[in-house]
Amino acid sequence: MRILKRGQKPTAPTTIWNSIEQLEPRMLLSASAVGNPHPDLKVLPFDSSNSISGFTPAEVRKAYGFDQLSIGNGSIAADGRGQTIAIVDAFDAPTIASDLATFDSQFGIAAPTSFKIVNQNGGSTLPTPDSGWAGEISLDVEWSHAMAPAANILLVETQSDSWSDLMAGAIYARSVPSVSVVSMSWGGSEFFQFTDGGETASQTSFDTDFTTPAGHQGITFIAAAGDSGAVNGTMYPATSPNVLSVGGTSLFTQSDGTYVTESAWDGTSGGYSAVESEPAYQRGVQSSGVRSVPDVAYNGDELTGFAVYDSTDDGFGDVGWYPVGGTSAGSPQWAALIAIADQARVLQGQGTLDGSSQTLPLLYAAYQSPSSSQYDAYTSDFHDVQSGGGGQIRWKWGYGSNAQVASAGYDTATGLGTPRTQSVVDILNGIAPPIITGTGGTTGGSGGTQTPQALPPSPLSGTLIGVPSAVLGSSSGKLTVRITDTGTPKFSGPVAVTLVASTDSTFSSDDSRMTTLVLPRVSLKQGASKNVNLKFKYPSNLSDGSYYLIANVDATSTDTAAVPVVSAPVQIKGPTVDLSAAFAPASVPVKAGKTANAFVSVGNLGNVMAAGTVTITLYSSTDQTLDASDTVITTIPGVKLRIKPGQSKKIHIHFVAPANLAAGSYNLIASINPLTVPADTNTANNVAVAST
Repeated sequence: MRILKRGQKPTAPTTIWNSIEQLEPRMLLSASAVGNPHPDLKVLPFDSSNSISGFTPAEVRKAYGFDQLSIGNGSIAADGRGQTIAIVDAFDAPTIASDLATFDSQFGIAAPTSFKIVNQNGGSTLPTPDSGWAGEISLDVEWSHAMAPAANILLVETQSDSWSDLMAGAIYARSVPSVSVVSMSWGGSEFFQFTDGGETASQTSFDTDFTTPAGHQGITFIAAAGDSGAVNGTMYPATSPNVLSVGGTSLFTQSDGTYVTESAWDGTSGGYSAVESEPAYQRGVQSSGVRSVPDVAYNGDELTGFAVYDSTDDGFGDVGWYPVGGTSAGSPQWAALIAIADQARVLQGQGTLDGSSQTLPLLYAAYQSPSSSQYDAYTSDFHDVQSGGGGQIRWKWGYGSNAQVASAGYDTATGLGTPRTQSVVDILNGIAPPIITGTGGTTGGSGGTQTPQALPPSPLSGTLIGVPSAVLGSSSGKLTVRITDTGTPKFSGPVAVTLVASTDSTFSSDDSRMTTLVLPRVSLKQGASKNVNLKFKYPSNLSDGSYYLIANVDATSTDTAAVPVVSAPVQIKGPTVDLSAAFAPASVPVKAGKTANAFVSVGNLGNVMAAGTVTITLYSSTDQTLDASDTVITTIPGVKLRIKPGQSKKIHIHFVAPANLAAGSYNLIASINPLTVPADTNTANNVAVAST
């Protein structure tokens, strides 16, 4: 997000950064090294009178065609009703509810059907306020609501702007049953870690977090491409193949908002990922072998920005209206557009859109190159932005490549372009545009479900070596994939190997991904092979049962199908800790009012290490059942445990036998209360009884 200073004339780009920033220097060694995607401090309002500057909702709705959207032949308002937009941002904006009300009142917009604010775990205790992020939150909430005024809004405020907290917020957002689109106006530099035999893209371990959970309605994840320009490279999560990435433009309209033209904004980030391989849906627009961004664009230039109201003090005593830009303005407004498309789909009896398998492939299916006879059909769906951009040199796989210069057709400055909203809603509802093939050709389409043309076979084949027959979830694994050139005199290019655990023998989006290894360059003569070692952890969240390990081998620089290499069934059992209690020996001699000693053996009947503590409480009982009538003799808190499977730990209990009990027969009962990782899965055997 970018904001103009007081009195600053909108004649040249500013140098003010906000929440879309690189996290750290370009090459990070591991995910743990990622810094915070923090916003800079908000600067002063546009002018001393605090007047409203920037585009109004009515002007933007007219420019992009929101005001002409039609559902059900115009009988139903295209306003996102019934859909929930989740907005994930850091820290708390303490005045956001009243700020939204002020924004709505100023522009005559009805309050949202539902506006809920939660923390990253869904709780009501909100994080500490932050003036910079408060401005970002105001932009995201106000403008997603302006474009889809009847959609529900769920604002997820994370504890901090650390990577782990923001990801926790995104994971919570996708767990909410009503959510159909998630907007993320933040990001940072791509990051790596290095492993045996090649380069492992550690950020890809997060890609599955941007997918629809099993059993949930479809979710589209949207991220701002970044405000760092091409020279600083691409940003994550915008480069995730499961995320719709939004770049920035400079929008020019007539005084009433009528669209005139757009150019690529110099500040927008874009280019080629150094980590992610090229997704299949991009094979009609580029053939680099790696993911390129952005996918689409929207007005983002702060000099042609949006009017935002924020009454949280920015640290300089200033509150009120600001003209705001940045690619973080496009993410929530594209989220509003997707919510409207989902509204239309639900009314037609379809499900909401899944981002990676529906939204992105459908949008790219509309593309036609400028040399195609169908180019006019594409430009009736998107504004093809053909000028502007930074023009800096971006490095891809060690080779310089131009990025961020707008031109006719798809480019890495504005992607497919900005939306003609009615056409985009139609595309996402299966009113089919021409369909791209894997090589950029087209076939006709007259409606219904779009089916991409099958890709030709890969020049590579694969073999899995060292697959075990049974493993434990969360345990470390290692196996080898042997890649062989079976289809060309000589293969040379990047190869991505993705390992998943699948309930069947088919590689699909609902499989549990364990690792992705990206090899920047593999060179093989025909018939030659290369062994690739994969290190990973088996999933810990799977039900016990039989699974197939599938290594998906993708020659990403070729327009060919990936090769799924399937193992024999592997039994995967979840990690369990089952602690039991027993007296050793089972009889304890005691005298009333005298000291005595007992030994309780805590055993681990599970299949993984039990690490943590246990509290033991000793009771006197007239029977062998622990109940409220029993007398507490002593409690030993917080005894440290570290017990391997099949082993036990003997704990000494020194106590004084009660002196005030009536004469009779008694038993000692020991109850254990463990706090371990993993947690104890069986409490039925946590009580031991000894005769006295």
